Amino acid sequence: MSAQPAPSQAAVHAYAEALFNGCAAALSTLLNHTVTMSPQLSLLPAGQPLAEVVPFPWFVAQARFTRGLAGGHNLVIPQSAGLTLARLVLGEDTTEPGVVTSDHEDALRDIVNQMLASASSSLNQFFSKPVMLAFAELRRVDRVEGGVPADATVVLAPVVVDGVEHGQIALTIPPSVCADAAALLAPAAEPGGADVERTPGLEMILDITMTVTVELGRTRMLIKDILALGPGSVIELDKLAGEPVDLLVNERPIAKGEVVVIDDNFGVRLTQISQPTERLRSLA
Repeated sequence: MSAQPAPSQAAVHAYAEALFNGCAAALSTLLNHTVTMSPQLSLLPAGQPLAEVVPFPWFVAQARFTRGLAGGHNLVIPQSAGLTLARLVLGEDTTEPGVVTSDHEDALRDIVNQMLASASSSLNQFFSKPVMLAFAELRRVDRVEGGVPADATVVLAPVVVDGVEHGQIALTIPPSVCADAAALLAPAAEPGGADVERTPGLEMILDITMTVTVELGRTRMLIKDILALGPGSVIELDKLAGEPVDLLVNERPIAKGEVVVIDDNFGVRLTQISQPTERLRSLA
């Protein structure tokens, strides 16, 4: 029987899974292919050079939190994977040999921007608060001197497009974010150690009806633009096509899902959901 991961590792893995799920959703939409990025639970051992797992040359995409969290991430993308993604976006034949051009680098910058925007939405759900991760810089790295921060935790995720792996992307997570994730996923208990199932008086509210809202997206508009709306007007929302929708109770997000059709009605298939304790707090 395999040993259970340490709580800190479990928290880091859960955080990375949320971030990479957002990235994969954006890639699936951009490429019109099925993309998965499931992070490995085994973290890169301390002292092991990342180049042994993700061979040079790299594209290193730097991102910074502008809301919700401090610090930032590096996404370390092997050049071969970055080139494949860029060529898919540009509609090029990925079966033929190719070299990286400025067009490919520009396409990869756009891809990373979309990935981070989608990842931000996933992290909003993970932390149940607004989180914004913004793209800062993309650079090529050909040697060890341009590596990753020494104090960062590194998580690896294979990029799988239509069932074919195209290398692994490494995510560097700063200690502050690891601590935030660990604190969030600490055993959730009410004061005195009572969990949700043993919360006194809980049975008294179980039959209360609450409004459940599915939110496709939001936007902000000037009053003059709102007054100018009419039949046929198109409003652009803050979510990408294919991105998971939010499920809200009492105006607070508790889950994410994908829209499905059941007979003649719309429905939502849940893909992520908060812990029962967090859901109970949303009812307050």
